[in-house]
Amino acid sequence: MRTAVIVDDEELSVEIIKYLIGRYDLPIEVVGEAFSGDEGFKLITRENPDIAFIDIKMPVMNGLEVIEKVSRDPKCKTDFIIVTAYDYFEYAKTALRLGAKDILLKPVEPELFLESVERILCYSKSLNSLFDQIIEYVNCNYQEEIQLQQCAEKFHTSSSYIARMFKKYNNTNFSAYLNDLRIKKAKELLKETDLTIKEVAYKAGYNNLNYFYRMFKKSTGITPNEYKGRE
Repeated sequence: MRTAVIVDDEELSVEIIKYLIGRYDLPIEVVGEAFSGDEGFKLITRENPDIAFIDIKMPVMNGLEVIEKVSRDPKCKTDFIIVTAYDYFEYAKTALRLGAKDILLKPVEPELFLESVERILCYSKSLNSLFDQIIEYVNCNYQEEIQLQQCAEKFHTSSSYIARMFKKYNNTNFSAYLNDLRIKKAKELLKETDLTIKEVAYKAGYNNLNYFYRMFKKSTGITPNEYKGRE
């Protein structure tokens, strides 16, 4: 389960976001709400949520100022989704430069909201609740040593059944999905942080640096150092 906060000075907007989270049965727990920029900053700093839905125009501090201030903390893990009535193109460049993952215009279209959240979750909801739980577990614990049999035992099912679900819903196998997820996270860390290659490997779930190099090059065609050096 991911955690989220909503920072918006319009109570209706807060309620709509909570409604959409429930409507799509998303694995997100809203752990706080704030109705001004300064209170939003305090809330995000205190809770360090996985996701923050944040407006731009708010009292005291605007949303972009909040994102910039929060992002100075190296421990910040929050992905920001901006929800605003302002024209997208006017703020897109600044928002994306500050690390916002997406911008949604009010009134929020449900389908676009779902697509935006799924991009952060790194997977799309399926029609199988058990498979969705397994995918969520893998996405939240990819840094750990996760094995197919371990997942089967945790979710009280068989490894063969999980394997069939991965093939049916993702057209891949468990190991390939996990490795693709780890490489994706590694690429984000290489581009967005100043961590060393070894630190990136560890945070992405690879305890063996040589194996990380091999899998990264197999996936991208270049080494982690070459990827980090790209503009």
